[in-house]
Amino acid sequence: MVDSDSTETESRGTSISRRRMVKAIGATGAAGLAGCSGGGGGDGGDGGDGTATPMGTSGDDIGGTVTVFSGPQFVDAGFPEVLHEAGVPDSITIEMTRPPQDTGSKQQQLRTAINAEESDPDLVLTDNGWTIPFIVRGDLVNLEEEMDDEFISRVREEGVQSMINTGTHPETGDLYSVPVFPDFPTITYRKDLLREAGYGDSDFDTWRGDPPTWGTFSQIVSEAVDGADVDYGHLWQGNNYAGLACCTFNEFLTSMGGAFFGGRDNLFGPIGDRPVTLDSEKSIDGIEAAVDIIHGTGSAPMDIEGVSPVEVAGWSEPDTKSLFEDGSAVTQRNWTYSIGGAVTAFEGTDMELGVMPLPRGPNGSWHAQGGWIMSMNPYTDNMASAKEVIKAWWEDSVLKYQFDTANFMPPKPELYSYVEQSDTYGPYFEALQYSTENLIPRPTTSVWPNQRSIVAEEVNAALRQEQTPQEAATAMQEQIAAIEEQSG
Repeated sequence: MVDSDSTETESRGTSISRRRMVKAIGATGAAGLAGCSGGGGGDGGDGGDGTATPMGTSGDDIGGTVTVFSGPQFVDAGFPEVLHEAGVPDSITIEMTRPPQDTGSKQQQLRTAINAEESDPDLVLTDNGWTIPFIVRGDLVNLEEEMDDEFISRVREEGVQSMINTGTHPETGDLYSVPVFPDFPTITYRKDLLREAGYGDSDFDTWRGDPPTWGTFSQIVSEAVDGADVDYGHLWQGNNYAGLACCTFNEFLTSMGGAFFGGRDNLFGPIGDRPVTLDSEKSIDGIEAAVDIIHGTGSAPMDIEGVSPVEVAGWSEPDTKSLFEDGSAVTQRNWTYSIGGAVTAFEGTDMELGVMPLPRGPNGSWHAQGGWIMSMNPYTDNMASAKEVIKAWWEDSVLKYQFDTANFMPPKPELYSYVEQSDTYGPYFEALQYSTENLIPRPTTSVWPNQRSIVAEEVNAALRQEQTPQEAATAMQEQIAAIEEQSG
């Protein structure tokens, strides 16, 4: 399906917009990026005791098998062949493994493997929202000590700075992880259904850089649902899992003017010496907005219609992605990789894809930051070969292949021109750019793993109407304040 935005987008200048995107993504500070791109489940918890894990690495010979704890998108997708073409010696066998899709389960599985001092996987894609706690405990290899200076310098110079920061030891400044892909969400929608509801190209053009409010958005979705052959209106991820705390709730919260700890400046501390503001009026507005877009209770300060199914309180990214791709919904909130999936799914059908930033609240339109970085198991028995895989993965040819096949954004700003020129993503570059200019990180600190499970549980209970937004806010406030006090 050809998107009518394509021609117009391609006619615009490219360098200025690409620089804006580079600046926007790179501006985020250290623990700013939040993961969950593949869905995030459970809390997992880090469970560390603060004791550095002894290094058990060995193996100076090039060869053997390097296992990569990657993801379903990397399995059976030809990555080993591309990595060999990018420089990995033929004597090395590369095996992509399929970990749990949700970030919480993946985190816990890695924790279990490290605690057991298992040599596999040799390499692992870690969520940049929970990598630093592993780094601080000594549970990942210090690449700065093990890899040559030229490669480390290249990564630092070429990579998205905010991604590099999330793989860097916060005290020593040493690099432990190499960026693989950054991510952020957008709204994908069915233009064909919205046309039937009376909207047209001028509306679609406007929304790419000036998204509607949550209230207007819900009205648009409601109008499109009426008379359309779809099961659902707006899909998003409200399950009781890490992704609700870091991302979808964070977006409602920030757009309505609320905050976890009084404001953006306090997201990363100081723990115990920052205000907990989850029971503030604006923070409660954020919970109410999330509840209203499901139930339409009228409690939020905006008139938000109930256009999301109650099932979103049990869904994560893969659930909504598959439903939107099969034409069951009008709109969906999901990560950038879902755009490519929808483009492919809509081909040869009457469905027409549109992309816009997330709707605005009184405080604007905000998008959670996500992404994954490559780290090494401290108990790998094949470090020399694993380093060859890391080096090859940083080559442009591999990162372009990764974008083309898995729809993951490249971690090098210089490759954004490749994204803009892409037949798949180029038509939606303006919406992507807007999203990168309005990113909100999760409050990643050493206590966030415990705090996020509280946020997810209480907000999810409100989404299920098992408690009121006020009750959820009060419960979060008390529990998170106690953690701050105990850990400060």
